[in-house]
Amino acid sequence: MKQAEFYLYGPQQASGPDRKLPQDTLVMLIRPSFGYSKVKLMNGQQGYVASQDIRAAPPEVVSAVTNPPVSNETGRTPKFHLDPRLLPPEPLPNDAPEPTPIPGAQQSPSP
Repeated sequence: MKQAEFYLYGPQQASGPDRKLPQDTLVMLIRPSFGYSKVKLMNGQQGYVASQDIRAAPPEVVSAVTNPPVSNETGRTPKFHLDPRLLPPEPLPNDAPEPTPIPGAQQSPSP
């Protein structure tokens, strides 16, 4: 299996490649160049790969990665995963005091 050498700072860095990308790793081409091109990995990390190791991905692969399928349950996915322990408590019901009749006071007649 052929692997592409991935450099964070460029192919002339003293430490050699930072990692080796497996064949068919999906990357976004940021800046093409003759020898090495700047790319962005799917995890957001940017670096350099030999231009000869880059080829266009089939459209169905690109669309599958950039537009993941929508779940059938609700049709939309939550944007945040909240810990319920961190949410503020629900407000208490409005406990307004009930009117209490004053002893010895007369009630006004109803119309």
